[in-house]
Amino acid sequence: MPFRDLRGQAVRRSGEELVRHLQSFVLEPKFSVGVWYLSPFASRFHDKYMPDRDIPARLDLVARLKDDGVVGVEAHYPAEVHEDNLDLWKAFIRDTGIRLVALAPGIFYDRDFEFGALSSPLPAARQKAIQRTIRTLELCRELDTDLAILWPGIDGYENPFGQNFADLRARFAEGLAEAMDAVPGVRAPPRRASSWPTGWRECSVTPRTAACSRRGMPW
Repeated sequence: MPFRDLRGQAVRRSGEELVRHLQSFVLEPKFSVGVWYLSPFASRFHDKYMPDRDIPARLDLVARLKDDGVVGVEAHYPAEVHEDNLDLWKAFIRDTGIRLVALAPGIFYDRDFEFGALSSPLPAARQKAIQRTIRTLELCRELDTDLAILWPGIDGYENPFGQNFADLRARFAEGLAEAMDAVPGVRAPPRRASSWPTGWRECSVTPRTAACSRRGMPW
C-alpha cells in the first residue's frame, strides 16, 4: 500500500522553467470518489431531494465515471463496506479496475461516541472505537487500499472548562497506536477535523483547527 513518491515536488523552478515544465507533459486528471456522496443526506434544513441509493447503485455510478478520470473510490466501515458486501466490493474492483483507495473507520456517528471515540473517557465506547479501527485496518489490508482515513470528528470538545487536555490527547493517541500495532503496515494518518455546524466537535483532538485558533485555545 505505497504512497506516491512526492520528492519531485522539492524541485524549485523559475517562472520560465515552470512554463517549460508545464508544456512538457499532458495532464491526465485522476480522481477518487467518496461513495457516501452518491446518496442524499437528510439535513436539519431540508428533506432529501432524491431517493436513497444502495451500495450497488452507487458503485454503478462510480463505474460510469471511469471515462471521466475516476480511478478510485473511498468508503467507511461499517457504513458502506462491511462483512456482508465484501464480495460485491471485490467484484467491483476486479471488473472495473477502479480501486478502493481508502477506507475509514466509522468512529464518529454512533450514539456511543457522544463523549468521543478513541478519546472517550468511557471504557466501553473507547474499546468499541479501537476494535472498529482494527477491523478497518484489517479490511484495508485485505482490499489492498493505499491507506486508512482517520477522521476524528467526534474526538474533541466544545467548552474547554473542565477538560483534561493531556488525558484526552493521550487516550486518542494510545487508542490509535493500539489499533495500528494490531495491524502493522497499514498507514492511518489522522485528518484534521473541520468545524461543522451539525454536531461535530468545535475543537478537534487534532491540532490547530481554525475554530480553536480563533478562540485562542491551546489546540
